[in-house]
Amino acid sequence: MTSRHDRELALRRDLVEAGHMVELPLRGLSAFTGTFEDVLAGVERLVHEMQPTEDVTVISFPPLLTQPVFEKTGYLDSFPQLIGSVDVFTGDTKAHKAMVVDKNAGEDWTTHLVPARLDLLSAPCHQTYPLHAGSRLERGVTYETGNRCFRHEPSDDPMRLVSFRMREKVCIGTPEQAQAHREIGRRVGPELLTSIGLQIEEVPANDPFFGRAAKIFAAGQLDAGLKVEFECKVYGEEHSGTALGSSNYHNDHFGLDFDITTADGQLAHSSCIGFGLERVTVALFATHGMDVPSWPTEVRARLGLDAQA
Repeated sequence: MTSRHDRELALRRDLVEAGHMVELPLRGLSAFTGTFEDVLAGVERLVHEMQPTEDVTVISFPPLLTQPVFEKTGYLDSFPQLIGSVDVFTGDTKAHKAMVVDKNAGEDWTTHLVPARLDLLSAPCHQTYPLHAGSRLERGVTYETGNRCFRHEPSDDPMRLVSFRMREKVCIGTPEQAQAHREIGRRVGPELLTSIGLQIEEVPANDPFFGRAAKIFAAGQLDAGLKVEFECKVYGEEHSGTALGSSNYHNDHFGLDFDITTADGQLAHSSCIGFGLERVTVALFATHGMDVPSWPTEVRARLGLDAQA
């Protein structure tokens, strides 16, 4: 049996040789070219058009969180292995000279930097909760947002990038509203992916918690059925699938952390439906081949690719 790692390397090689991906000097960082970006844009449009579409606020944010907001998300407590923060230079001319001397000598010049109190975004939904911090929602709110995210998990797998794009629809409201949103995601997520020719299985999932309590947290998330992923067997039936998207119910986690309440004074609940845009796009090339004009007509039409020909 061909190992999963060998299959990952083969898919990466195929993408590079076809001109869709350009390898960069660090594992987990890649550049993508025009045809790949055309497909990705089609995927992003389909996410935008899927339910829910009524009363949804489309909003964009920078790919950074201020440190106080980042701390409130709980990401530092649960996933320290994935985080990244920003350091900057604030010194004078003398300090700059010392930094350059260290750089030219091959020393660690980053010791001359100081924290900017900014952290790299790990999930687009994290930007939405601060909008309602300390407030009471008279009715539920739904956002659509997307961004370039960072997670420090370098890999040879072209499906697992350090820097990648996500598109999400986020609901903040009563438990009933958040749960209904999550259930919409369980239906429309697989529908979207199968409509472009991908074989999808819904799988109960847990996040990659860190530390001594990781197994307990993961088991609790699985037992409560809070997260489901839409997996595709990109590397063959004999290997585990890769999540292309997910539908998640957060309970009152973010309501508690950001002090958001509903009209009845109870803590707000939240849920999100999200897709990794590069992951879906790579899965399309792995499934349909590297030559986009040879893809099934209905797939090209769904992605709006024929109109660009």
